[in-house]
Amino acid sequence: MQKLVKAVQPALIHNPNSRKNAQDSGRFLRMARRKMGDFCVSALNDSHLPAHLRELKSMGVDLIAISGGDGTVSACLTTIANVYYGTSLPAVAILPSGNTNLIAGDVGFGLHGEKAVDRLLRPEGLQSRVRAPIRLSWPDEGRLPVLGMFGGCTGYARAVRIAHSPNVLKFAPHDLAVFFTLFTSMASLLFRRSRHSWMGGDELSWAVNSDTSSRIEINRRSFLFMATALEKLSHGIWPFWNTDPAEKGFRFFDVRSFPKDLPNACFNLLRGQAPEWLRSHGDYVSAVARDMLLETDSEFVLDGEVFQAPASGRIRLEQGPAFRFVYV
Repeated sequence: MQKLVKAVQPALIHNPNSRKNAQDSGRFLRMARRKMGDFCVSALNDSHLPAHLRELKSMGVDLIAISGGDGTVSACLTTIANVYYGTSLPAVAILPSGNTNLIAGDVGFGLHGEKAVDRLLRPEGLQSRVRAPIRLSWPDEGRLPVLGMFGGCTGYARAVRIAHSPNVLKFAPHDLAVFFTLFTSMASLLFRRSRHSWMGGDELSWAVNSDTSSRIEINRRSFLFMATALEKLSHGIWPFWNTDPAEKGFRFFDVRSFPKDLPNACFNLLRGQAPEWLRSHGDYVSAVARDMLLETDSEFVLDGEVFQAPASGRIRLEQGPAFRFVYV
């Protein structure tokens, strides 16, 4: 943990389409523009971000607050890394206002509304945490890489598809939307028609070159795969563990198709516990990686954004650049 000790120039990127911002009739944006002037920008969609961030960089901005949900944060981190490439990355403050705010649960700013803007305008003494997002890329295609904090495929991607349906989004409160996807995966097993489809999972093979151990490879069908660069989720849920605390990188969790002892595993992981029997169980794998190559026929979801599987099926997950997230 560090504190800001030098003078910094803050700016705010506001997503007017995020859930909370869309509901306040523009009050927060008007207040922020009155206080911050040209250092407050509203980005109607992600395609506007490069131009906005190039302008902010030219104005000497080295602290960027983001008012939006997880998808907005992911898009901003990706664009910041590109625009500031080769120079020091600005500090980042997360002001959660989206449908899902999982990232803010770990590295959120801690204030909202006018109090948050006033504190950003006098940033000296703010504390900070460092996180390195996951870089998602497609080795065999020309798609540009994206940065994000929480994602997955196979059963996780299926559950997110259900969570994104209009009937669910209407009632999903903020970060609980992500937890809904996990419970959806489990609840589907209660129904005979969907049980075999969900339990059977999707094709998934992956390989990791570990810094502290030998190469790990898995080739099987997967019921559920998730990865995160965060260090905390809401309500104590934590479906990850690390057998070697010295190893650095992002965490991942893979459950093979038709897993045994699934109720007991869920009971423990949804409380943030990983007993020894689970750590040594062949159907459940959790580890840390800096560079991971996946091959799957599943979509991949990163911070709520759904990416279609490439024709080759090959996806790469890497540890991205380190960002400093400030908070009160």
